Amino acid sequence: MKKIFKIIGWTVLILLLGGIAIGTYFYQTDPMIKAIVNNDESKLYYFPSKEMANMDELDYVESTLRVEDSIKIYTYQFNPTGENKANIFLIHGAGGNVSSYRNLIKPLTDNGFAVYALDWRGYGKSTGFPNYKGVMKDTEIAFQDFSSKIAQDSLKTIVYGMSLGGPMAIKITKDNQSKVNLLVLDGTVESAQSLAIDYAPVDYLKEKAKKSPEKFNQDYIGVRDIAEINNIPKLIIHSRMDRDVPFKRGQNVFNSAKEPKEFWETETEHIMTLRDLTDETIKKIAEKIR
Repeated sequence: MKKIFKIIGWTVLILLLGGIAIGTYFYQTDPMIKAIVNNDESKLYYFPSKEMANMDELDYVESTLRVEDSIKIYTYQFNPTGENKANIFLIHGAGGNVSSYRNLIKPLTDNGFAVYALDWRGYGKSTGFPNYKGVMKDTEIAFQDFSSKIAQDSLKTIVYGMSLGGPMAIKITKDNQSKVNLLVLDGTVESAQSLAIDYAPVDYLKEKAKKSPEKFNQDYIGVRDIAEINNIPKLIIHSRMDRDVPFKRGQNVFNSAKEPKEFWETETEHIMTLRDLTDETIKKIAEKIR
C-alpha cells in the first residue's frame, strides 16, 4: 500500500512540475499570454509600424505637435478633391500608421471630405511608445489642433473611429458635443477589457479578464461612454465577417447609444467599408450631415 501511495505521490508531483514547466514555456514564448498575465497594454493593444508607405496619390500637409517634452506626434491634413463638404477627424486602428490607411482615406477625399488624421506616439514618425493613457492624450491634443484649424469655417464636423480608434472617437465626441455633428464607428472595439477577453488564447486568461474589468478598463470605455452622447447622429458599422473585432462588440456599442443612431451590418473585411462599399458609405455620411 505504501508503495502505491508513493507512486501516486511521485506521479502527481511530476504532473505538477510538468504543468509548471509547460506554463512557464508558453509564458516566455507566447507574447500574447505574457502580455495578458502582466496586463502589458503596450503589447496587448498596439501594433505600430515606423515605416511610412508612399502617399503621393493624396494631397496632404504634414505637421507635428508637441504633446510632452519627450513626445512629438505627427498629424496629416488631407485635402479634398473639389469643394469641401465636411471636415473629418479620423482616428485609425491599432496596426500600422496613417499611411497604412491611405486606401480608406482616399475614398473620403475623392468625394469632397477633408480628413485630419494623427499617428499616436510610437506610430509612423511620432516619437515614444504607445500606452492606454498616452494615445488618448495624443488624440485629445490633435483634436484641439484640428478644431483650431477649422474654427473659421461653417462646415460640419465628423469624428470617424476605426477599430481601436473607436473608443477614442467616442470619448472625443462625448467631451466635445457642441463641436461634433456626426460620429462614425467602423469595426469598433467595445472596451480594453473586451479586447483582452477576445484575444486571450486560453480559457483561464479569458476568465481572468472577465472577472477583472478594473485591470483593463481605465479612463475611457466605448460601450459606457457612448451612452453619454446626446442628440448627435451616430453611424455604427460592423461586419458579420469581421475576424478582428467580433460582431457582437459593435452591437453592444450600438445598443448602449442613444438616438439618433443607425447600425449598418456589412459583410466586408475588418474596417474595409470605405474601400469595398465606397458609394454606400459616402451616401450614408452625406445624409446624416444635411
